[in-house]
This record gives sequence, structure tokens and C-alpha cells, in this order.
Amino acid sequence: MTLLTVIWALLGWFSVFGYLIASALVLLRLWRPQRQPLPLIQHIAVAAITCHLFYLLEGVLTNRLKLDMPETVALVLGLLVALGAFGQWRLRKVEAYLGILLPLSAILLAFGIFENPTELSPELRRDILVIHVTFLMVGYLMLLLSFGTSVTHLLTLSFLKRKRSLAILDKFPPLEVTEQLTNKLVLLGFPLLVLGMVIGAFWARSIGRDAWSDPKVAFSILTVGIFSVYLYARFVRKWKSPMLFWLVVAGFVSLLVTFFAVRHTLATG
Repeated sequence: MTLLTVIWALLGWFSVFGYLIASALVLLRLWRPQRQPLPLIQHIAVAAITCHLFYLLEGVLTNRLKLDMPETVALVLGLLVALGAFGQWRLRKVEAYLGILLPLSAILLAFGIFENPTELSPELRRDILVIHVTFLMVGYLMLLLSFGTSVTHLLTLSFLKRKRSLAILDKFPPLEVTEQLTNKLVLLGFPLLVLGMVIGAFWARSIGRDAWSDPKVAFSILTVGIFSVYLYARFVRKWKSPMLFWLVVAGFVSLLVTFFAVRHTLATG
């Protein structure tokens, strides 16, 4: 094991633990509100994001990671989720997003570290695969972020019903903000996810394979179905119920199961 490999691994694990520590500190502050912000959270989050970025760049530059590998997609998604949560915190001064989304970045990064690299056959490495992966990755990102806004919305509703102190509620955005942001994220992510799936199906047909027999495709259809119900209930039936946000949470769980637990027989053969 070379020194570069050791440094590379340390960067990844420092980032994982940094995300978890920053999230724990945020959740502690949400539970026990303080008037002054805690600079330590910002420093830890910035250090974790920086290490995550260097970990990803080093893997790509040394050819350990390829942009069409699921492990690399997980690393990129984890980084973008962390940046999105941190950006929302800095722009809107809302800490809840960090506490909810940074553990997700840690999970995605840990998956990229632990999972053995997926070796694709030469027939699968085509330009259309990169397009397929790009659409899916951006769609995943929007839907993962919508999970953060949905959980924040549900927590705010819970605190309001329990008449918790204003010091806690000040750290959460108004209900109108999380509702609108959830709608926008799902509206952006859903068509990209569907488009990525359609491109993947045509790609599979072009190489003589049946995409619909792949279990990952079947679970992806389930995920699309859940978010379709959300869109129908929200924009056709005009629902205002908290159940809408539980649908996003259910779609998020289906998305995680599809990404982490279901093997891609089409890609691995």
C-alpha cells in the first residue's frame, strides 16, 4: 500500500466522520437552541467538503474512479448534496438542512469507499451511457434534496403542533418556503429521472439487451410511481396535506433501495 493510497483513504474517512460530527452538532443545537451560531460547525463542514472533493479528484485523476461507475456517481452525489445543504445554510441561515442532509452525504461517500469498483465491458462504455448517467445523477440530486426540504417541513409542522419555543422554530424556514422548494425540486428531478431511464432503455436495446428484466429498472419504476402520485396529488388534486411530504420521504427510501441494495444485472452482466 503506497503513501498516496493511505492519504486517499484518510481523506475519504475524514470526510465521512466530518459530515457525521457536523450533523450531530447541528441536531444538538436544534434540540438545545443557542442564540449565537457555533463557528465549529462551519469549520468542520467546510473541512469535510474539501476532503471529499480532493478524494473524488484524486480517484478520477489516478484512474481509480471512472465517471460512469456507480461508486463515482455516489461520491459526486454525496458532494453535491453536502454543497447544497451548506449553501442553503449560508444563504437562508437555516441549520436544519445540514443536520438532515449531511448524514446522507456520509452514507453516499461511505458507499463509494466500501463498494468494489464496477467493471463495465467495452460494449457498455459508450457516449450514450455518460448521457444516461448524467440525467439520472442530476435527477437523483434534485430528489435527494427534496427529501431534506420535506423532512424539514414535517419537523416544522410537528414543532408548531407541540408549541415548541420560537428559538427552535427560528432555525427552520417558514412552511411556505419548504413547500415551494419541495415542489420545485420534484418538478426538476422527476422528468430528469424519467428521461435518464428512457435513454437507458434505448441504450440497452441498442446493445441487444432487455432493460425491463433488470431488477434495478423495476425498482426505478416504483420510485417514479411514488413521485408520480406526489405530482398528481399536489398539482391535479391540489392536496395540502402533510401526506404529500410523506410521499416524498417514501420516494426517497425507494430511491436509496434502488441505488444501494438492488444489483444492476444489465451493467454487470
